[in-house]
Amino acid sequence: MEDKFGNIVKLAGGKPVAIFGAGASGRAAAALFRRAGIDFAVYALGAGTPDMPVREFDESAAKLHKLAVYSPVFRPDHEWVRLAEKHGATAICEPDLSALAWRGKIYAITGTNGKTTLTSFVEKALCESGIKAVSAGNIGKPLSAFCAEMDDTENCAAVCELSSFQTSRLKFLRPDALLWTNFAPDHLDWHKDMREYFGAKFNLVKALKKKMLFVGGDVAEAAAEYGEKLPDFAQIVQCGNPSACPAPFDTSVQSQNYAMADAFLSAIGLPEAAAKAAKTFALPKYRFTTPEIACGVKFYNDSKATNAHAAIAALRELAGTKNLVWLGGGKDKNCDLSELAAEIRKTAKSAVLIGQTAEKLAKLLERENVPAEICATMKDAVAAAAKSAGEGGSVLFSPAFSSFGMFSGYADRGKSFQNEVLCLKNLK
Repeated sequence: MEDKFGNIVKLAGGKPVAIFGAGASGRAAAALFRRAGIDFAVYALGAGTPDMPVREFDESAAKLHKLAVYSPVFRPDHEWVRLAEKHGATAICEPDLSALAWRGKIYAITGTNGKTTLTSFVEKALCESGIKAVSAGNIGKPLSAFCAEMDDTENCAAVCELSSFQTSRLKFLRPDALLWTNFAPDHLDWHKDMREYFGAKFNLVKALKKKMLFVGGDVAEAAAEYGEKLPDFAQIVQCGNPSACPAPFDTSVQSQNYAMADAFLSAIGLPEAAAKAAKTFALPKYRFTTPEIACGVKFYNDSKATNAHAAIAALRELAGTKNLVWLGGGKDKNCDLSELAAEIRKTAKSAVLIGQTAEKLAKLLERENVPAEICATMKDAVAAAAKSAGEGGSVLFSPAFSSFGMFSGYADRGKSFQNEVLCLKNLK
């Protein structure tokens, strides 16, 4: 048995491990257990697949396990988690499982916005500086998958994007550094209130192994508001000056990411790494970036804006733009939308709305005297936005909500918007 799996073997106690969820996290956990030679059973709703058979968790199943690993879609107070613990099992989220097996450094990145871009950029900067690194976690590939694939993790740094779902309750993950980009209302359909949402992320501060903490200014403000004290070694990184940042970080939307990466890399002895990496770094898809032009209209694809904070930042970036139309909407997260509505009024001439929140947004925008049109499909929405903007105008697709209900994720949504814009372009 490989030594790196020793702690997991002890927790399993000679019994199969329960895995809650058959998605990316559940599959990564299963891969790790196969590598470690540990038996497991997968529990999830639905039929499962031939390579991942599943069943529902109940009292009889709970008696079979000493360790349960749950995916981020399971709240720590989910009935299956509570049932497992009731029968004496240790229940942990997938990032905690990976932390038990990973032997190298773990650099955690969290925040309401900017996590994926910052994670990708830090990984690139480390690799270009001669440090072996992987980007893992919420960015797409769970760290447990790397633990299963790699023979040597001791000489590799894991740059982990972590959401509040993954940090609601931590037991074993102890990051060597934490970069916390910002904090704003989000996920109130999952967390009971803002205090709980903040506390889930603050768990990473409490778990820090070393004195390396970098936070945005609004994180420090939120800590004071919710009665949490940041440690004295915390470095508050204010939003960078866009004009002083290299492309593609030379916008107010991205300058904070560059400033935070530069502060962290300098702290670990790589003061030139950020500037060097930026020269060849491309932003991940569907972030606020160079627009596509079709029918004389500029179309900005910011599908990654899954909350109001991100959409507001994009709107402010385009303040003063002639004939700007905002296209947005999606799955409701139960957040206060008054600031978003006010920003749309200040910046856009009209709005086109899609998804579950369309009617709710229409009523809010009506009170702000912003003309709004509700569309059932992306094709209709893009056409309506183009017509409203007119030649020489602009359309900002910065939805402010998650995509579920209409699309499988923000990338699927962004591709749909992109395809409809290209269809318009090909009509000319």
